[in-house]
Amino acid sequence: MKSRNKCKFAIVNSSLKKIVIASPNFLIAEGIRNFFKSNGFVSISLVENQDLLERTLIKEVPDYVLIDDSANQFKVEKTIAFLSFTKPAQTILLSNTINQERFELLKKVGVRYFISSEISREELFNLLQFMELEKDFSDYKVKRRLAFDAEEAFKNTCAELNISEREVEIIKLIAEGYINKEIADMLFLSTHTVNTHRKNIMSKLGVNNATGVVIFAVKEKLVSPKDFLFSSKHQ
Repeated sequence: MKSRNKCKFAIVNSSLKKIVIASPNFLIAEGIRNFFKSNGFVSISLVENQDLLERTLIKEVPDYVLIDDSANQFKVEKTIAFLSFTKPAQTILLSNTINQERFELLKKVGVRYFISSEISREELFNLLQFMELEKDFSDYKVKRRLAFDAEEAFKNTCAELNISEREVEIIKLIAEGYINKEIADMLFLSTHTVNTHRKNIMSKLGVNNATGVVIFAVKEKLVSPKDFLFSSKHQ
């Protein structure tokens, strides 16, 4: 109850907001409409196909456009391009199948909010808070799907380059700035063994120094500032 009340308070300034909900699924559209209506949005339009969406956007000036991309019935990129030239509206994308590549592409063209059809009521309140603050938001299901995609891409890259889990551990520690002696102590290896691993890693990555390892690792998403697949082994 606390989070719900907090979120309702956070959207007081949303009382004059307008939103267009584009979805071919009546139940999903109605559920979203009822939520926004009960939380201060005064103008809510429902459209079920691309033609109606375009005609509605010509007539109306919404603050937000929520597009249900789960059935691939809407031209998301085309709609965003139209909005960028004619309307100040922010885009909310509803998708159950979004992958990392499309996520990054849509973020680059201006989509700030990503949700799934399984979004919880609590997360909807969180979405409203982030909308009010104009901060990017992705719900739990979207984050999990993106994390899975990143993990699969990571595994494929490691397989292609023949990089072992041990080498991934060492790449991570190199990227964090540790020297051979420190890495050896952390992994209970000899300095000689770590040095051998380092040489093998550089050979596989085609680089000549630690900077090259870090640059390649970040570029290829072998390591991430926020999340490492094998970080739990060092805790």
